[in-house]
Order: sequence, then structure tokens, then C-alpha cells
Amino acid sequence: MSVQGSGNSLLTDDIIIKEALVLLKNNLVTAATVYRDLEKRFGKVGDTISLKLPFRTRTAAGRTLVKQPMVDQKIPFAIDRQEHFGLEITMRDRTLSLEQFSERYLKSGIVQIANVVDRSILLEMRKRFFCSSGTPGTASTIADMRLAYAYMGKAGVPDDGNRRAMLDMMDMAVLSNEMSGKYVEMLAKEALQKGYKGPLGGFETFESANMPTHTVGDHGGSPVVNTASQTGSSLITDGWDVSTTGLLKEGDVITISGVYEINPQNYTSTGRLQYFVVTADVDSDGSGNATIPIYPSINDGTLTTVDGEGNTISLRGYQNVSAAPADNAPIVVLGTANTEYRQNFLYHRDAVALAMIDLELPQSATVKSRVRDPDSGLSLCMTGAYDINNQSEITRIDAVWGTHVIYGELGHRLWSDNVA
Repeated sequence: MSVQGSGNSLLTDDIIIKEALVLLKNNLVTAATVYRDLEKRFGKVGDTISLKLPFRTRTAAGRTLVKQPMVDQKIPFAIDRQEHFGLEITMRDRTLSLEQFSERYLKSGIVQIANVVDRSILLEMRKRFFCSSGTPGTASTIADMRLAYAYMGKAGVPDDGNRRAMLDMMDMAVLSNEMSGKYVEMLAKEALQKGYKGPLGGFETFESANMPTHTVGDHGGSPVVNTASQTGSSLITDGWDVSTTGLLKEGDVITISGVYEINPQNYTSTGRLQYFVVTADVDSDGSGNATIPIYPSINDGTLTTVDGEGNTISLRGYQNVSAAPADNAPIVVLGTANTEYRQNFLYHRDAVALAMIDLELPQSATVKSRVRDPDSGLSLCMTGAYDINNQSEITRIDAVWGTHVIYGELGHRLWSDNVA
């Protein structure tokens, strides 16, 4: 649709914002691989909702009824991210063809917004994915991916066609070279879906230039658990090097001797130590003590919560480890201190959610338009004002969204080579 004027075809606001949305959709990679059905629950920027997670219960043997406690597990999800770019266009610019206008004014800014959205999702994965495999300091291999696929299965991650692998471009190059002559990329589908590399190692595989690396904290000493039978989202420890700032960094991964992960369906040990991700930077004190915030919470079946009426409720159904840590159980941090590593993420679609909402349009704006893609849920808004002196418009295009790891247990970190 266009408006005729002085023999030229003028691009309307609706045409411009729809073209911007097409560019956004075509340049997103990670956003197309995660859960996308939360938009209808939000209203505006700054909204936070509490997502209720499905109940988990445990069966019981025998004829006698064993009542299982039913408790709501909730996590907050906020619309707290906004990215925009601004441009100044004249009425003459609006007489350009859509292709010319898109290339000159829209493409650069929209591609950057797409990269910011994708990277925000990947950064959330780095903060909350705890299950790990691969060898820090060694490039990922096909064998590593296949092992990770098996580990995920033993940990109860659904194998329903929705497992994804998002790989660093360097690791994708290594893997492609390893499979040279054996692995044929699905070029037809790749042309339709940016970053798609086809099925590999049991995953629908993608590559991204936005993959975050991780620099391990300045850890040292002989760390151990301080006090037996700890449960919950923090761990009291000692034995670290004293007075170390940045001892552990957000995103570091640790294991605790004797604390094994379990299969959530049969509650038996998988034979692998449970991994925990550090959720905030940690320093040690002058005695080498440190309290570490971790995810997931340690739950050996004895963890409890309090409901809205003040009743203590068992979280036995959410047990995730074989046993609580023993006093003086050794702690291991993945990776060498102060070393930067590439990270690859393997995950079920439902591990992470992205919600993109419409920005409220100001009544006073002379330029105001927004568009939503009903299939992908993507949304963009365009607002601006007219400069009568220069016959130009100062225009901005905004994206507003939130992203959060919903089920961290459905994600997996594949550690790779260190960054030179």
C-alpha cells in the first residue's frame, strides 16, 4: 500500500514498520528456537508475572493411599528489555522504493536489534544452565554432542523432536570439518531459516555469532562444604584462598563430591555428579569462607516450603539429588581460574521463554504505528515527530521483550576450547 503525491509513491508508516518486522523475523536465530506463547499474559513495559510450573508428584507402592503434597512452584517473568534505533528521514526519502528504503535506513538497525534479542536469550542460558559436559579447554566434537544427548535423556529431558543445539561458530566449523564427507547440510531449509545447520548428534542444530563466552572466577585453594546436610539455594563453604575478590563469577559451574543428579521420573541416581551454576559473583573472606548462591536448589527430598496460609509443605516430589552434601565434601569448579571458554547450549525448546509485547503509542506522536506477526509473536513499534523547518521526520523503532530460563533442567552446557 502506498500514498500518491506529486507523481511519486510515498511509503506509509505501516509499510515501513511491516518491512522492519520482516527484517527482524529473518535475522533472528535463537528466538525462533525457544518457547513463544506468553505474550498474551503481559500488558506493558515493566510488567512481571508469576509463572506456575507444573506439579510434580511421586507415586507410592501398595494398596494404602499415600497423599502427595501439591504445591505451586512459581518463577517471576518480567518484560524488562527495550532496544531501539533512531533515524531522520525526509519526505523525499519516502519516495524511495521499499527495497531501497529498507537497505538504506532499516536493515542496519533491525539487524542490530535482532542480535541484541538473540544475545539476551543466550546470556540467560549462560546464567541458568547448569548440567554440563565436554572438556573445558578442548574443542567440542560430535562424540561430545552424542554424549550430551545421552546425558540429557538420563536426566529426563524429553526426546520429542524439540531438542536444539546452539553452537558457537568456531565449534560449528570444527564439527563440520570433522563430519566432512559424511554430513550433508540441509541447504534448502537453511535458506529459509537463518543459522540452521540441520540435524546433528540428535539435535536440530544452529550456529550463532552471538554465543557468549565464559570467564571462570579467580578460584583457588581446597574448597569444601562447611556443615553437613545443607539444602536450598545457597551453600556455605570454606577452604578457599583468602580474601579473593571474584573468587567465583556468575555462570561458574561447580560439583560437590557425593551429590549425584537423579532421573526425575524414577528418582534414581544417573551416576553423574549434580552440577550447580553460581547465580552471583562470590568473594572469599579473610578466613577463606564463602557462601555460594546456586541454581538449582539442593533438594534431597527433605526440602520444604511454606504455603500462603503458613503451612509447611514438602517438596519431595521435586527432589533433584541423591543426597545432601556431607561436611568437608570437596568442591570442584569447572575450568581453570581466570580462563575464558567458548560455550555451546543444548536444550529443549521449553527450557527458555521469550515474550515480545507492543509498546504503548503516545497520543501526541505524529508518526505512530506498530505491527505484530501472528505466527512468531514478534512485535515492533514506530513513533516520531515532524520537523517542519527541515521537512524531515525524527523516527524511532522499538522492540520490547523479556526472556527467562523456565526449566533449567532442560538445558545443557557443552564446554569447549578456551579463547585465545
